[in-house]
Amino acid sequence: MLIVESPAKARTLNRYLGDGYVVKASVGHIRDLPKRDLGVDIENGFEPHYVTIRGKGKLIQELKRAAREADEILLGTDPDREGEAIAYHVAEQLGYPSKDGVRFKRVLFEEITAEGIAEGLENPGQIDFRKVDAQQARRILDRLVGYKASPFLWKPIRPGLSAGRVQTVALRLIWEREEAIRGFQPQEYWTVEALLEKSGTRFTAKLHHVGGHRPELHDEAAASAVVEAVKDVPFKITRIRRKERRKYASPPFSTSTLQQEAAKRLRFSAKRTMRIAQQLYEGLEVSGKAIGLITYMRTDSTRVAASAADAARAYVEGEFGGRYLPKSARLYLGKQQKGAQEAHEAIRPTSVQRTPESLKRELEPDQLALYSLIWLRFVASQMSPAVYDTTTVDFDLTGADRRDYVFRVVGSVLKFDGFMRLYRVEHEEGEGRTLDELKPLPELAEGEVVKLIELVKGQHFTEPPARFSEASLVKELEKLGIGRPSTYAQILSTLLERTYVGLERRRFVPTPLGETVVQVLIRVFPDTFDVGFTSNMEADLDRIEEGELDWRQVLGEFYTPFARRLEEGEARGEEIVREIVQAEDAVCDLCGEPMVVRWNRYGRFLGCSAYPECKNTRAIDQPPQVDLGDEKCPQCGGELVVKSGRYGPFVACSNYPDCRFTRTVGKEQAALPSDAKCPKCGSPMAVKTGRYGEFLACTAYPRCRHTQAITTRYPECEWSTWDTPTAATCPQCGSSVALQKSSKRKGDYLRCAACGHEFEPTSPETADVTSA
Repeated sequence: MLIVESPAKARTLNRYLGDGYVVKASVGHIRDLPKRDLGVDIENGFEPHYVTIRGKGKLIQELKRAAREADEILLGTDPDREGEAIAYHVAEQLGYPSKDGVRFKRVLFEEITAEGIAEGLENPGQIDFRKVDAQQARRILDRLVGYKASPFLWKPIRPGLSAGRVQTVALRLIWEREEAIRGFQPQEYWTVEALLEKSGTRFTAKLHHVGGHRPELHDEAAASAVVEAVKDVPFKITRIRRKERRKYASPPFSTSTLQQEAAKRLRFSAKRTMRIAQQLYEGLEVSGKAIGLITYMRTDSTRVAASAADAARAYVEGEFGGRYLPKSARLYLGKQQKGAQEAHEAIRPTSVQRTPESLKRELEPDQLALYSLIWLRFVASQMSPAVYDTTTVDFDLTGADRRDYVFRVVGSVLKFDGFMRLYRVEHEEGEGRTLDELKPLPELAEGEVVKLIELVKGQHFTEPPARFSEASLVKELEKLGIGRPSTYAQILSTLLERTYVGLERRRFVPTPLGETVVQVLIRVFPDTFDVGFTSNMEADLDRIEEGELDWRQVLGEFYTPFARRLEEGEARGEEIVREIVQAEDAVCDLCGEPMVVRWNRYGRFLGCSAYPECKNTRAIDQPPQVDLGDEKCPQCGGELVVKSGRYGPFVACSNYPDCRFTRTVGKEQAALPSDAKCPKCGSPMAVKTGRYGEFLACTAYPRCRHTQAITTRYPECEWSTWDTPTAATCPQCGSSVALQKSSKRKGDYLRCAACGHEFEPTSPETADVTSA
């Protein structure tokens, strides 16, 4: 009997193995710490108390029945810590260790192909208890932190909030970046550039040095002084340096670099990337045959097997010729990141002959996009470097003020494309210039005087650090040693799901709730949620896996100071929390105690700090002052009042719940057409506002709950668009509907909805147009 984790993997393996095998799936973990109890005996060496996961009892019985009929039990779960722990818990339920313990063997599948399966079955081993210990230590650590620290958030903020050993540190990075942005003071600086021309080609040289130092031009006057000093000086070339530069291909993907590149190129979240990669690893139908398309996708390594590198080299030579091959295969055996899982290879295709083009009709679009990325990166990693000719030209000038000025221009020409014929790395905004972005220069010679067209002064301001994107946050977590690449997807999705952070333009922004949570936790537990401490703990888990540390010792060394913080938190926790959440100058109007910021499912509100003795609450954002005049409820004639709800302020009847009339603030009562009757009960329909805008609702609610959308010209007109429409007039066809578009290459522009013509939003032809 062969036991694996997922049903998809089991189905793929079943097709390869003969009648002598029964393949079963554990469907992930079968045992874990209990949900509602700590499940750890701290006094007894942190002994865990595992329980069967709800719903897995029947599955365990099925595995036991099948095991009784099996001569050998092969544990083929994933080749990482989690997979090892699953293998151990499954074996334990099936009688391991026992007199017939020799029946149990551990098999590892780095790829789900005929060759990979054969290699795994031919080289069985035993359960790696060092990996099991490392996983168990991590699980207990996470339980201790979550179970003990989370209650500090419940009373002062909201029940059900959670602290996470790694999750909170990731949140801290996002919050600290936001604090840096808020506290940033932009500094003005100026640049001076010379627009030059040679043989009809224009290029720009930048002021590089003044008096042997980097220029420091803090205001326009300083920039103007430079212009005045050099405006009449000939721009004579004093130095030309030509250099050949090589740009090497990036290594094949590890888990973190795959997540980063998929986020930048495909706009995939880390969670989406890992879900699709799991599908590609476990096996998909290709030409009627289930096969794994990539190697194991949870790896810190960039190592490549020699046979795989040779296959890629043969493909490159056949497709592009020998010029595109380096002298020897690149196996990327250099120094790995600390804690790298050296047993694994990098993420690569199981066969370079399965090109993305050949799989177009076999894979879903997302699967094909990610597979193409993996395939291209791997094949490119075995190709020759790209070669550039770079030219640096200096103009040494003596200004009218007798000071020395150096203007410099750097140009670049791609001489040989090498791996870039197949693959180019995507760069995020703010990652710096690349050789590709440097423009070629005309033929120039030392001593030559180049024509000056004009001197251009430019005002600039220093910019704050950028918010984290998924790609840059994953990169930062890996650089700092926070968590492991296999956990990044879960960390980021948890922060979003718990609304500790949001996304603005695909960048992480802490919510008010997230900011309060992280401030409370780092004040009460400054060590536990420290970046350095968390990184060191990850290193200790690696050392447990390597057999250098005992897992109980690591937990003991963690828990002693943590328990001290818990005691201090019990004594001063409420005081610390109150300092953070107390609203300035907000006093309870019932008992006089300070008001504090609290949360419910609708957001923030003010609650009395004397709760539960005083249960007074009020909204943080008071409803706007609205003059309702003598307006009465159109349904019952009652008085109207302004209230705050989930979707903002609204006008409501004071006779609620007998009368349920409401309308949006700032809108007059809609005059309902005479035929707007409820199709179910015949009552009048009223205009109401919900999460997605206005809709019609029956006034007999709750007796009748009928609602319907307010349509304009649908279904007569079925046109729709994802883009924002504007009233700009198309200069090509005269249509008055243009769509706002944006791309990295073109920037912001408009596209006519009628003819597709693209034009600039700020051009004279659209200057008088306002947005729809």
